[in-house]
Amino acid sequence: MATFACRVQFLDDTDPFNSTSFPEPTRPPLYTFRADIPLINQIAGVHRLLKAPHKVCAILSCIS
Repeated sequence: MATFACRVQFLDDTDPFNSTSFPEPTRPPLYTFRADIPLINQIAGVHRLLKAPHKVCAILSCIS
């Protein structure tokens, strides 16, 4: 089982003039992706880790 660990974060660009609604983390958290699982199946885990305000279905429509 090969893994790839990296830091992940989101960019909240819904309102570029309002930076107080969802402050971005100062240091992105570490997430370990597994090479034997498709990336699309791991996005929900990244979303939970980040507590991102975006809906997962909106993220997945960009990927697929």
